[in-house]
Amino acid sequence: MNAKYSLSGLLLFYLMIGLCQKACAQAFVHPGGLHNQADLDRMKVKVAEGAHPWIEDWNKLIVDPLAQDNYSPRPLANMGESRQQAARDAHAAYLNTIRWYISGDTRYAACAIRICNAWASTVNQRPTGPDEPGLNGIPTADFALVGELLRVCPLWKQEDFARFKKMLLTYWYPSVHEFLESENGPGNTHFWANWNICNIGACIDIGVLCDNRAIFNEGVSYFKSELGTGSILNAVYFIHPGNLGQWQESGRDQSHAMLGVGLMAQLCEVAWNQGIDLYGYDDNRLLAGAEYVAQSNLRNPVPYKHYTNSDNANQSWLSVNGLGRLHMPIWELLYNHYVVRKGLSAPHVEAIARLVRPEGGGIDHFGYGTLTFTLDAEKSPYPPSPPPPVPSEVAATPGVGKVFLSWVKTGNTVQGYDVQRATVEGGPYESVASWTDDTRSDYTDSKLIPGTTYYYVIAALNQAGRSKNSNQVSATPADAGALPPGWVQTSIGGAQDSTAAFAGVSGGTFIVSGAGSGIGGSSDGLCYVHRTITGDVTFAARLCEVNWNRGSRTEKVGIMIRESLDPKARAFVMKDGDFGMRGAGFGTRFAPGEPMKWIGGNDYTSIPAWFRLKREGDTVTAYESSDGVKWFLVGKNTAPMPKSYLVGLAVSTGTDKVNTTQFDHVSVTSGGSGEKPAEVKSSK
Repeated sequence: MNAKYSLSGLLLFYLMIGLCQKACAQAFVHPGGLHNQADLDRMKVKVAEGAHPWIEDWNKLIVDPLAQDNYSPRPLANMGESRQQAARDAHAAYLNTIRWYISGDTRYAACAIRICNAWASTVNQRPTGPDEPGLNGIPTADFALVGELLRVCPLWKQEDFARFKKMLLTYWYPSVHEFLESENGPGNTHFWANWNICNIGACIDIGVLCDNRAIFNEGVSYFKSELGTGSILNAVYFIHPGNLGQWQESGRDQSHAMLGVGLMAQLCEVAWNQGIDLYGYDDNRLLAGAEYVAQSNLRNPVPYKHYTNSDNANQSWLSVNGLGRLHMPIWELLYNHYVVRKGLSAPHVEAIARLVRPEGGGIDHFGYGTLTFTLDAEKSPYPPSPPPPVPSEVAATPGVGKVFLSWVKTGNTVQGYDVQRATVEGGPYESVASWTDDTRSDYTDSKLIPGTTYYYVIAALNQAGRSKNSNQVSATPADAGALPPGWVQTSIGGAQDSTAAFAGVSGGTFIVSGAGSGIGGSSDGLCYVHRTITGDVTFAARLCEVNWNRGSRTEKVGIMIRESLDPKARAFVMKDGDFGMRGAGFGTRFAPGEPMKWIGGNDYTSIPAWFRLKREGDTVTAYESSDGVKWFLVGKNTAPMPKSYLVGLAVSTGTDKVNTTQFDHVSVTSGGSGEKPAEVKSSK
């Protein structure tokens, strides 16, 4: 073959590639990100008609500070310096674009264009910083979705649009690709699900915006794979009976569980608008996960399977951190797809979507889904429910300068409650707390006068109004005083600012304060409130309230068995604290002067937390619980101990800053007896 023929062949080859790429590009639907043209037109018409529930959400959107035409972006050459700022600017651009399309006011289009152009002309490098790799996928996906929406605006110049796409392809996509390709970690399940999901979504969103089928398919393929925690098979970790799909982050905290569900719903909607059904993949696996997270945050019981990963995570129960908060604007999208569009049963998604209606904005989700995703007014009524039922079984328990209130919710139509208090039986009452963004059914009334009797009634709230008041309950908070007979406060290792007090309420409440050099090295420095025990014992307490020092990585609070008050003494401790202030663990110093050896407890143990140490001979077994009913084995160790020794409450910060912890339900049972744990599970 001669050179001329070869060159002609190459030209023909590249021409065919170009035609193929053009055909692929034409296959994408535009606009086809979170919203297609029909979606945009529906919003516009419904708002113009003042139709419910669209108009309620529109009225909410137009007062959002991010939806104002005078919003000023703060673009960064290195987006990784603040992914939160990038996401905030992207949200402002999105909301201004929506506001322009619905109202026709070009001031909002101009604002959105100004934001996008500012970023496109400023970014000049790949993201670096504390959230790289991984979480920068959130603003990357956000800006890609904004670009796809804003492309319908004739005021956005083509050269500016081209520069915007270049920013995504040249600087941001390579980090997304590298993260998904290499995982940047020791194993496929090293990261939390939302890290992977946001990058899967970024691929899908960039692929649509830039008419790049290869990048789009990269995201789709990863979603369907078993790579990473963000693939659907790993994000929905386990399917329980009743089609409840345990979410990968449900043992971590509920905000991150909802974050991942919402990010995955967004990428599924983009794929749906391009004719690919990821929502339905693996028998609607995302629906199973969404139902689990929704049911959890409606505070209805859910089953839980112990979770671990390639980093040996140890999560034995559903996290109560953030449980019941209605702050994540993710539910209208899921409800409108699975229930309204597909006609499937999703009772918990439907119930929680009703509670958040009209949906507000979010930090990591655009939100306002009542406006943007509602398909049928009859299936999305407003108000969604009649006034809520009256709270029942209200109880008031006295604490130290506080009263613990609890009650039973009825059904799934309550957005929140109004807690009312009086100092005279029968009132008049004043509201001391009111909320409509949390399904919790408890409240702690603090800073009360000890010895004064307080009277309470509770009313339930939702969009339709409030219930009648509950039956009245009362309690008299106590003051803390001297420690009970047999208990002593000691500053081990010269721990400074150590104090302790006691009140005979809430099963026995100790208030312990101190600093100290730390717990767990070759010697200890802590505030220790203790008593002497002879023989076997079961010692338990609830960490009711902990005054953590923000940002600390060295604080430990918990219960302890020691052979003596010597800082280097043999000791066993069940503690919470350290990094993130949620690190439970069982520590043992096997010989005087040796560093403690640790067995990790439940990861992300939030306060309140229940701990138990049980001594039988020279063997001590540690347990923990989230509710004091269902107990989990942490570990068991053996070390020689004298017949008489010390059990007590320990507080140490590892710094000169003081920690104050309230322990209640403190119990010391001789003979090593005590309630048998309802469930035990091996830990890492």
